[in-house]
Amino acid sequence: MQNSILIVSVAALVASAPLSAAPSQVRVGPPIRIDQTAGQHPSSETSQATSPANPLVGICGWNDFSPTGTRSIFGVTRDGGESWAESIVRPALPFQSPAEGDPMTAYDPRTGTLWAGAISFGANGGVYCARLEPGQSSFQPSKMIQVASGTDKGWMAAGPDPTDPLKTRVYAAYNFGVAHSADMGDTWQGPVALGPGVGFLPRTGPSGELYVAFWDFGSKHILRRSFDGGLTFGPPITIADRMDVYGAQNNTAIPGAFRAPSLQGLAVDQNSGQLYFVYFDTTSQSGTQRDVDVYLTKSADQGATWSVPTIVNGDSQLEQDQFFPWIEVDEDGGLHVLFNDTRHHAQVDEAQGALLDSYYAYSDDAGSTWAEQRLTPSSWDSQDALLGGGFNFGYIGDYLGLSVGGGRALPTYVTASPATGSDIMTNVILHGPAQVVCLGLLCPCGNDDPRAGCGNNGNDGQSSTGASMQGSGSPSVALDDLVIEVAGLAPNQFSLIFAAQGLGSSTIGDGHFCLGGPLKRYPILQADSAGAYQFGPGQVVALARSAPSPFGPQPGETWYYQAIYRDTAGPCNTGFNVTSAVSVLWE
Repeated sequence: MQNSILIVSVAALVASAPLSAAPSQVRVGPPIRIDQTAGQHPSSETSQATSPANPLVGICGWNDFSPTGTRSIFGVTRDGGESWAESIVRPALPFQSPAEGDPMTAYDPRTGTLWAGAISFGANGGVYCARLEPGQSSFQPSKMIQVASGTDKGWMAAGPDPTDPLKTRVYAAYNFGVAHSADMGDTWQGPVALGPGVGFLPRTGPSGELYVAFWDFGSKHILRRSFDGGLTFGPPITIADRMDVYGAQNNTAIPGAFRAPSLQGLAVDQNSGQLYFVYFDTTSQSGTQRDVDVYLTKSADQGATWSVPTIVNGDSQLEQDQFFPWIEVDEDGGLHVLFNDTRHHAQVDEAQGALLDSYYAYSDDAGSTWAEQRLTPSSWDSQDALLGGGFNFGYIGDYLGLSVGGGRALPTYVTASPATGSDIMTNVILHGPAQVVCLGLLCPCGNDDPRAGCGNNGNDGQSSTGASMQGSGSPSVALDDLVIEVAGLAPNQFSLIFAAQGLGSSTIGDGHFCLGGPLKRYPILQADSAGAYQFGPGQVVALARSAPSPFGPQPGETWYYQAIYRDTAGPCNTGFNVTSAVSVLWE
């Protein structure tokens, strides 16, 4: 990925302070088209998932409207979003139908497993999903979540089983309720009905709490909570009262002759347990013209009470609207929001076509201030993506997708042109100078640790935890101020950092080594009494270019770094192990 754009820092309307993080630490890459093979037809409604335990691997689903029938197609990336390979995920033959859509995805932060699901809209259809396991190249056969006609709009989530944190529970929420699986999606129970509404979106908390948000078709966004793995749910809680209500099948507040149902986004901070909710609503009105903005509200008490909503986007003009928001929270508590935007063209709400862009916003202070970046180089016309379907208005899709993990974000959204119609796009967004790329999955003796490298007998003596690598400073070749930080080793043990321009997969000692191709070895380093050390500044670039193997990073190149270290009492009894790894896009 080259020609990165430095993110522009702007304060939200309700904020008075600038963004605290340095904007140069967020780099937004150019647009990348995902639907290049099967996606030669109109496309819409993205769903995106990446597990923080396996951040280079992600899946993106979308509707593909081919002449022979609608299908849910899922692109899989294994290089952090730079390239994609497509798969059509369908239910078993008895449950297939001419229309299969409404893609949904989920990730497991414990195992790195991913799920792709959708709905078969025929009388013999229903909700289905397929699992992509770590290290596998293809999805497992699809399983039916529920066989029923009339199912609509599903989303998925996965998280800890509330009775056992070493087990995973998977959820699917749709118009019939919430179904759950205790065996990684092989069999399903339920659904448990939650009442009337649309856009049922499940999310899990750090102790296995289950939250489901939805719009009640009226003036309220609702939350239902379960603390027993989806078996029972508490009473409805109002997240936000809408200031303006417009029907699900029309659009009176935004330019363009397409429907814009009031769907929403929900995310949970897996460290603090704080909930974040985004939706779009009318801020002001003059005559028949409405100003629509993206709002954020949050809860620090497991969704029992919610803060006064504040505006995320940075414009304040009547004829500039923001809608279809999605939100995710990363491992460090950073907030990432994606939405559609009309700010670059003054358009009345009655216009038949809307000139649209996609925007990305980031906050490192729990939503008090935001930095935002335009993702689309130029605006696209909604009429180029418009589909019929018997609605009062046309259809361009009803939602967007976004995933975060390992210091990178992947937004997925629709653009359109007269030549190609609607297409599915992403940008690789990098946070910080280095991104995590290789965590402790597929370890040689079951010593997995999805938060660091494979488990060791390091500074804490716990074989369930491994050693980590991260970077600070900047990715500047000229400055050479990058610092590689390693922690979690046994005290005073020796270590070697390696660098490479490629990725691989091999077992080395008690660990999983993920560098490939020619390797550059740095000098031997010794951990301190706490099992940690730092390498740099003034060393990562300079020593790579020195003898005996003088090759090293150039601006625009991506390099990967990982360390091998002694661990004499490790769980697999080999005497050495491997840290997690980082990637650096050098400037």
